[in-house]
Amino acid sequence: MSIKKIRALIIALVVLTALSITAYLAVDKIKTNEENQELLEAQSLNLFSFDSNAVNQVQIQNPDGNFTIRTTSTSWEITESDYAQDFTLNAYYINSICSYMSDLTALKKLDIPAEELSNYGFSDPVTVTCLDTSNTAYTIYIGNPAATQEYYYAMRPDDPVVYEIDFTKGDVLRGGMTYLRSHKLLDCSDVEITSVKLERDSDVVFDFLREENTWEMLEPLPDAQVHSANINSYLTSVTRTEVENFIKVVENTNDLVEYHLDNPAFTLTVKTNAGETITIDFAPFDSNDKSVYLVIEESGQIAALSVNSAGFLQTQPAELLSDKVFSPNFEDVSRLDIQVDDLAFSMTMDHEAKSYLLNDLDLSEQEPSILNLYQSLFKTVSNISYDSLDLENSDSETDPTQDPTVFFTYTMLDESVQKVSLIPMDDTYYQVYINDEYSHKIVRRRSLSGSTGVLTYYEKMTDALAELELIPDSDPDSNLDSTESAS
Repeated sequence: MSIKKIRALIIALVVLTALSITAYLAVDKIKTNEENQELLEAQSLNLFSFDSNAVNQVQIQNPDGNFTIRTTSTSWEITESDYAQDFTLNAYYINSICSYMSDLTALKKLDIPAEELSNYGFSDPVTVTCLDTSNTAYTIYIGNPAATQEYYYAMRPDDPVVYEIDFTKGDVLRGGMTYLRSHKLLDCSDVEITSVKLERDSDVVFDFLREENTWEMLEPLPDAQVHSANINSYLTSVTRTEVENFIKVVENTNDLVEYHLDNPAFTLTVKTNAGETITIDFAPFDSNDKSVYLVIEESGQIAALSVNSAGFLQTQPAELLSDKVFSPNFEDVSRLDIQVDDLAFSMTMDHEAKSYLLNDLDLSEQEPSILNLYQSLFKTVSNISYDSLDLENSDSETDPTQDPTVFFTYTMLDESVQKVSLIPMDDTYYQVYINDEYSHKIVRRRSLSGSTGVLTYYEKMTDALAELELIPDSDPDSNLDSTESAS
């Protein structure tokens, strides 16, 4: 190849390379411009970017009213409002507003003529403003939701652009009383409650009063032994119950009729240590219903509660009381006289001297297994549980002429005497009297004769003593000097 041709080829290659570089640079510039445009577009969709933890005030204007909400040392508090009713603020909702607005990004921008903004809900939009510690304000206008329920329309002050924002976030920011109001059934905590009363069809199911951290039942059994842990658990459950939604505030009696609250099936009344009374009426319902309507008498607020959350209305008194007939501690009793049908024996205890007698037989020096069995025998009486409560019959409707066939007589360390007597109703059930007063407790026979009953453990006791040859094996009672009938 001649030198001329080689030079021409080199020149052509140089020109081609230059053209390629120029083309590459041009394409790269175009691509960079496009990327910059996309970045600018993405940035333009970022409506806010601020520290949600720095927000100390939220202002809301919606169809329900105007609200100014400020932080306190522990939570959020409404400091200004023109809403007619008092209510407990849902502090979690205010935290959600701050969180959603702090990094709110639009899905899309729309160019809507000013004269058409009212069609998108901006003639009277919901206004939400977050103010931080530097008093910088971040404000969003929330218009209508899209017909497809995929997004909400939103705007910012001094910005003519209409934005589409995520539907869920838009729904929360638009809010309203459904969000602002705490959904808790009771606007108090369980530890604040000093009185709780449940009525069913105008009859008192139970009525409890707490004084100095001690619960007592006022109705229907004033002398009943309250199971404090159970009633505290009940109140914890009730105070954690949340309504599904708030419907309206009662304006006239027709509103009560509409929601079947003119003749309520249940009424729950609680009082707090601040002197507040909360009375809630519940409409009739059954297991086929999904919700039950309720009205808070003090505010007139009607709401709906899931039937699955209304189980506390079916609570029976026995569930909140001790299930024992009479249950003193072993260490508080100096003597227990027992008679079950024809069997009668006594247990005498001197706890300080560690002296324990079964009738006249001294067991103080016996091996630990005998002393453990002795305590277990005591517990078969002190731990007797009742099967049910008889709330239908008053004291006057019982049969005091029927003779008891079972007696448990406790002599306490302070020398007071507590007597429990059982009157048979039939072959299975007994009515329980405590100090000759009808307790309304019903005991089953198996509480005495079952595997953990006093008759069974007395037999275990005498069998163990017979093995130690402390009593004759053939007749366990013969050497125990049986006490006279405890009656």
